[in-house]
Amino acid sequence: MRKGLQKRNWVDMLLQEEGGRRWLWPKGHLRRFSQWWKDVLLFPLFAVSCIYGVVVWIRKTLYQRGLFKSRELPCKVISVGNMTLGGTGKTPLVIALARELQKRGINLGILSRGYKGMKERQGGIVSDGERVCLTPAEAGDEPFMLAQMLSGVPVLVGKKRYAMGIYAHERFGMDVLILDDGFQHLRIKRDVDIVLIDARRGFGNGRLFPRGPLREPLRCLRRASMLLLTKAEPSQTLDEIEGVLRYHAPAVPLYHSRYRSVFLLEASSRKMVPPHMVCGKRAFAFAGIADPGYFVYLLKELGAEVVKEIHFPDHYNYELKDLMILREQGATVDLFVTTEKDFVKLQRLPLDDIPLYILGIEQEIVEATFYQEVFSAISS
Repeated sequence: MRKGLQKRNWVDMLLQEEGGRRWLWPKGHLRRFSQWWKDVLLFPLFAVSCIYGVVVWIRKTLYQRGLFKSRELPCKVISVGNMTLGGTGKTPLVIALARELQKRGINLGILSRGYKGMKERQGGIVSDGERVCLTPAEAGDEPFMLAQMLSGVPVLVGKKRYAMGIYAHERFGMDVLILDDGFQHLRIKRDVDIVLIDARRGFGNGRLFPRGPLREPLRCLRRASMLLLTKAEPSQTLDEIEGVLRYHAPAVPLYHSRYRSVFLLEASSRKMVPPHMVCGKRAFAFAGIADPGYFVYLLKELGAEVVKEIHFPDHYNYELKDLMILREQGATVDLFVTTEKDFVKLQRLPLDDIPLYILGIEQEIVEATFYQEVFSAISS
């Protein structure tokens, strides 16, 4: 009797039924084998991320010990950066900060690396505050958009940001320089270090690049002056990510922000209409940004019926063939909608025969004390 029972248990273990199929291993063994095989495949990325982490640690230590020098610009510096690869909302915050500084009569400029722009290596003036001097291909997507949207604010790009910062101050004499994507740029001292965290995506798997999205270990958050959770919608539960932030940077003030849709721009006529014009309309949403899902979410919040969507790679360079695809697939929609960043690349293409609209957004800080702390830091 005991032997039969043992035999039946062994057979049940060997041939388990699940969904009409029979497995030759126990499910627990299959899961462990699957995880083992996944670890083997990802080991090269893990090994490279370990090397990357060592390089990051050595670089940070050399700056801490003074062997690498952090140099001071002749003006106040506000750095806006993040801990992860991809978009966290830096550009909308830079725009919001610049407008708040302008309201207070502060002379400011913006310095960006100009990622993927032709002027990234040698540097250049995207805008002198009065006119835009470079094309999107020369400046990069975000700097060109900043130059278009911020009248009276010089915008410069360059990989060698300390040298470009000195040049910017000599040329324009600004009192404050906003350093776009500057958290890891330790060569420049800053008066305010703002780090943005995407509340929707958090820190991914929590691993360093290339095994994960992190640029630095999370303990480096303690270097920040302020932490800002972006895309923090009221319906979200933020306890988990806030717990992570409080664990790694318990003394750094934490703030929250969300995006507000403020206008729709008709591409052909450049006429602005209220964003709720999309309510009830069949929309074709497309975007080449880091988080296109959130863009679609904003459209749905406005009441749009998003019947089709295409997610292009971040910083995508649109061509005529892409417009042909949109026309073919969008025969039954009422309108096409994209982002301001995408429109930077689309402006050079013929758009008159497409009912294309651009959704304009603003970053809304939940806590009123956020800007007060920034201005207090640069006024001291």
